[in-house]
Amino acid sequence: MLRALIGVSALAALLATTGGCGGSTTKDQAAGALLQAGVEKTSAAKSFHFTLDVQNVPKTASGLQLTGAEGDVAVPDRARADVTGNFAGTAIATQIVAMGDEVWLKNPLTGTWQRIDVSTTPIALLDPAKGVLGVMSKVSEPKDAGTEDVDGVALRKISGTASAADVAPLVAVGPSSRKVPVTLWIGEKDHLLRRIEIRGPVAEGEPKDALRVIEISRFDQPVTIERPEGTG
Repeated sequence: MLRALIGVSALAALLATTGGCGGSTTKDQAAGALLQAGVEKTSAAKSFHFTLDVQNVPKTASGLQLTGAEGDVAVPDRARADVTGNFAGTAIATQIVAMGDEVWLKNPLTGTWQRIDVSTTPIALLDPAKGVLGVMSKVSEPKDAGTEDVDGVALRKISGTASAADVAPLVAVGPSSRKVPVTLWIGEKDHLLRRIEIRGPVAEGEPKDALRVIEISRFDQPVTIERPEGTG
């Protein structure tokens, strides 16, 4: 699930081969450099808070599909979140806890915790290799999309594309062969990733207005995540 953090040198090499440092203008070249710095700085975080918002994506009939989530991650292998979505096609609002290779979902009807198959969950959202950092490191042709002030922090917007195959593990769907527009918000001073927005269909059959937005905050604040009560 959550793997060891990717080495900075490997990330830099990956960015170089995927267009992370490219760009046709001085601003775009600066955007590529900031993107690389953002991967390196964000990958060093030991904990963070996140929110996930999924819009205009049809329900699945199996596994756990999130339409919203808010929680905390303790690197390298622990996470907890309040989630909304559907489980095997049924709408739910509950909690999820992940530790190592174990994932538990709180049964919204009985209040008891039950272990679920990792392969059916969007837990790659929290994986440094396959989650937001994985997508971030594989953005092609990054371009400067201006600045935005969020909660008093100056953020640089960087737009680009990523293959659906690279995005799919993050959003727990089967990938198509298309390219997906991606926008990232990165702190101009601290180089931390604050938001990633994925627009359009990732899997076959998804509508053109599908939207996923992940917000990241509270870097390196103390986080304690324990095994759910009653799970041994």
